[in-house]
Amino acid sequence: MTESELYQWLGEYGIQTPSYKVVGMTEDICVDFFPAVLKIQSPKVVHKSDVGGVILNLNSNEEIIKAREKMKKNIQEIHKIPLDDKDCFIITQMLNGEELYIGSAEDPVFGDVILFGKGGIYLELYKDICYIDSQAPEEEIERAFKTTKISKLFEGYRGSKHQMSEVIKLVKNVQKLLQTNPDIKELDINPLKLTQNGLIAVDARIRKDSSSTPSRSKPRQRPNFLDNQRIAIIGASTDKTKAGYVVAKNSIGFKGELFFINQKGGELFGKPLFKDISEIKGDIDTAVLAIPAKFVISTIKDLVKKNLKNLIVITAGFKESGHAEEEIEIGRLAREHNFNVLGPNCLGYFNNAQNLNLTFGTGNLKSGDLAFVSQSGAVLAALMDSANALNIGFSHIFSTGNAIDLESSDLITMLEKDPHCKNISLYLEGLSKGKELLENIRSCQKPIFLFKSGKSEEAAKAAFSHTGNLSGNYEMFAGLMKSLGVNIVDNIEALILKPLFRDSKEIAIVTNAGGPGTVLTDAIVSKGKKLYSLTPQNIEALNQVLPEHWSHNNPIDIIGDALADRYKASLDIIDTFQGVDFIYMLITPQDMTDPLGSVQILKQNPYKHKIIPILIGGDMVEEAKEFCRKNKILFFPSITEATSFL
Repeated sequence: MTESELYQWLGEYGIQTPSYKVVGMTEDICVDFFPAVLKIQSPKVVHKSDVGGVILNLNSNEEIIKAREKMKKNIQEIHKIPLDDKDCFIITQMLNGEELYIGSAEDPVFGDVILFGKGGIYLELYKDICYIDSQAPEEEIERAFKTTKISKLFEGYRGSKHQMSEVIKLVKNVQKLLQTNPDIKELDINPLKLTQNGLIAVDARIRKDSSSTPSRSKPRQRPNFLDNQRIAIIGASTDKTKAGYVVAKNSIGFKGELFFINQKGGELFGKPLFKDISEIKGDIDTAVLAIPAKFVISTIKDLVKKNLKNLIVITAGFKESGHAEEEIEIGRLAREHNFNVLGPNCLGYFNNAQNLNLTFGTGNLKSGDLAFVSQSGAVLAALMDSANALNIGFSHIFSTGNAIDLESSDLITMLEKDPHCKNISLYLEGLSKGKELLENIRSCQKPIFLFKSGKSEEAAKAAFSHTGNLSGNYEMFAGLMKSLGVNIVDNIEALILKPLFRDSKEIAIVTNAGGPGTVLTDAIVSKGKKLYSLTPQNIEALNQVLPEHWSHNNPIDIIGDALADRYKASLDIIDTFQGVDFIYMLITPQDMTDPLGSVQILKQNPYKHKIIPILIGGDMVEEAKEFCRKNKILFFPSITEATSFL
């Protein structure tokens, strides 16, 4: 497209462009917008500036005419480019204003993604941009844009009168443009001038590709993975070192019918070991495979005859080991016979409502309302163990592994409908159904917490070799997730901790040392939380039990000689404060400190507020730490760890 054709095309989609006029080689010039810019418009000239094909700050028609003659002479005589009557010039209004940028790119995972933010020649340097899905509604567009610094110009910064609605309108117009023109692979409007008359596209480039983009497969009507009645564990083993033994052991409490299968026969946990699937009468809706990879395909074909609905493939040795064809065949069979597949190369599945543990992780899982979906079995196993130690429970656990069929996007839809799940945590390394993930998160009303590995190029390569999924561009991924309101966490432990404290805003600190209390305060504020402000009544109540020189503020410094009785007296009062969401109990080891006695208070007294000890130090606080571990009291050994989930 020529520049004038591009302006006309953008205008068809409601995108403002400067006033302009196209004139021929000798045509009379009469425009009424100044200052103006004159540019050559010819297929023979690729880079206008290199041949003197752009002249700025022209303030009259006479100046434009003189500039045209000068430009023709430079191009033809100095640069030896012949011009004829098919060539022309474009005169555009020269605009003043902040330079912004809007564009789009076709991502292999997420499809068309719109980028918006600070523009100009320093676009790549500042990278003050946001990422917006091409299907995003207005609320999502606004949430995404507010992650940029430049968005302050649309919220009254230094008297700016521009409104957020200007940005939303432009993005919606670009969305319409992309939907109408699916052959656009890249769009680049830079600069986009922010003027008194709104956002105006000064220059633009597009890249088209007529080759068809692979169409998204239509989501199929799946069976409900959470409906498990008759379960078969193929590969249940009497060998305690095998995954099949652990899965069978963990499954014993299941409320429905449970069958163990091993070609050797025998008995396991008081139940018969069937030698073959055919020995089981009736259907099998859910099956677990913990058998060598070479037997998986044939076993699936046998299970299909039993009206299989859900399959959990513990077995590894597929795409992650270079055997992609066998894994693809598992996916093909799942589509052909419409059953769900979790895995392969996964840790398993847990459903608390059915007392069903089909994992080879810990069998000590607590009841809770958190659903956890993890692509890494090792990360999941570690967090399951940590959750048990911290007395944190789950409603569901899914290990997706190589995710040949079920991905996080599919599971979110199922969990949205399940009343036992209140929060969803995701550990992702890569994904293939990006657009579905965006759509299903958008439709989900439950809080979602997410950690994405593979942020660096090196980590992305490791994730590829581990699970066989490409990690993709992390900045784009994180930007899209934030636009959806997903809680991005920066450490894996926060996936089980942050859901417990997601509504916590005001925090109280009781400490025996002012310095660490100040450090903790800074850490809390840096996470977007704030300290509870003590009322005069609060201060008076604490005056009754604390030394005269206590801090009279939050952090509540109860002085370095505080023993367990002073901690208890303080906590008894703080626990009555209205508006406190939870309490940090900061203990530093001084000669007279009694760390063990201080944390024992938490076991002896049922406080209504969550109280989290922070035990700073080494040997002097080790007994207190061990007491917390044995009694499943959530504690932290450092301020950094104690605030990592906020």
